[in-house]
Amino acid sequence: MIVRTVCIGNPSGLHARLASLFCARARQYHCQIVVRAGRQYIPARNILDMMAANIRQGQCITIHCDGDDETVALADLEAFLKSLTE
Repeated sequence: MIVRTVCIGNPSGLHARLASLFCARARQYHCQIVVRAGRQYIPARNILDMMAANIRQGQCITIHCDGDDETVALADLEAFLKSLTE
């Protein structure tokens, strides 16, 4: 298992469209991916749970990846979140 913390820089946070894109990326990988936002642990493939987490600008989330392609998955998801702009 590998874990990395990423802070959300997008002014609108992880709103519906971006959450959908994040979940679609997470679905490309076979490893288990869980996002920790505050006290919540959210399956990264679940769009409704990701939107319900209400992740805002400046909030730091932790991505947990566990499985065969965990390194590639984590690098891709981290790069995606860091590249977000409106």
